[in-house]
Amino acid sequence: MLTRRKLVLYKVETVKGTDAVPTPANDLILPNGDVNIAIPTEQDTGEGDLKSTFGPGDSVTIKQSMSLDLGSRVRGLGQGGAALLTPAIHAMLMASGHVVTTTGDGSATPRAAEYAPTSVAANLKSATAYFYEDGLLYKLLASVNNLSFEASMNALTVKGTIQGKYSAPTVVALPAWTAPTQKIYRMTNTLCAVTEGGGTINIGAFTFDAGADVQELYETGNQEFNVVNRNPIITIDPKAVATAADWLALTNATSVQIVATFTNELGETLVFTAPKAVPTEIAPGDRAGQITRQKTFSLKETSGDDQYTIKWTSVL
Repeated sequence: MLTRRKLVLYKVETVKGTDAVPTPANDLILPNGDVNIAIPTEQDTGEGDLKSTFGPGDSVTIKQSMSLDLGSRVRGLGQGGAALLTPAIHAMLMASGHVVTTTGDGSATPRAAEYAPTSVAANLKSATAYFYEDGLLYKLLASVNNLSFEASMNALTVKGTIQGKYSAPTVVALPAWTAPTQKIYRMTNTLCAVTEGGGTINIGAFTFDAGADVQELYETGNQEFNVVNRNPIITIDPKAVATAADWLALTNATSVQIVATFTNELGETLVFTAPKAVPTEIAPGDRAGQITRQKTFSLKETSGDDQYTIKWTSVL
């Protein structure tokens, strides 16, 4: 089996646990780095059996599941009428507790897709993941995932662990597919702008973690994973200034608005907006001989499920 003959497809399910049948043309997520299936297995190994001979008794498999650690570079929607309605990682966003609003027709108005967190049970989605591994197909049904974005003066990447119930792989040939042509977003001094409290700051690294809490529900007749809570955070590392303002903000839990705007070579934007970011930690660091203050913010609600938005906007 060849290590590069792998493929990941991910599509939102209409009914949880019903195969959404993702296709390479519409549901491809291009991994950045190797990706491998994990099959956690729990067994009653019979170690407590008292027998006339040494060693455990019979084993019984109690449960199995499947998980896939996936990372991908984040891409835009594209240009004009051919632009995508939603980004390639749409299913990762929806299966981590988000809702989406799409606008624009790609002709008179650029297409845009804005994601926001949701706590409404009816809006919480699952997805079907297909993982092809050179001759084998693993189907992860009723899947959900956590979600985080990060960049350190390079391409913006997204990461998540897809978790779903176990099903045995089947022998299926790797389907034909083509690499996406949408442009990636980069964190450079010309393609990324970050504001904290309305003022522009220079940073060397950016992390946004949606903080999705994924838990397994296991009971007779049912096994599934659900998003049950969230604790979103943003981490940035601006240069230190010789004032006590950061420490006072930490002491008083003073909130600020953080906006991080990423741009690609087409001029498309991807904007992370956190209206009420409260500092929770300040850690010392350095960058090229200058002191930095790595700051972690907890994203709070103002009026329910408005902790942040993530918005893609294409170009005409």
